[in-house]
Amino acid sequence: MPLKKNLTLEDFQIISVVPWDQIEQALGKRRWKKFGEFMAGQTCVEWGCYPDDLDRFLRGLPVID
Repeated sequence: MPLKKNLTLEDFQIISVVPWDQIEQALGKRRWKKFGEFMAGQTCVEWGCYPDDLDRFLRGLPVID
């Protein structure tokens, strides 16, 4: 079945990420380790995590997935 129109980038939601190195530098060694434990099993990309996950960690909220 053909598409009704040609897709463009505007047809997709662009999701930004927070770079891992920026998070590591801001958190320091201890909190970075805890953040790694928090992120275990979470969906992320090679170069960073989604802002909502970082926000939940910083606010002390539990993981949701």
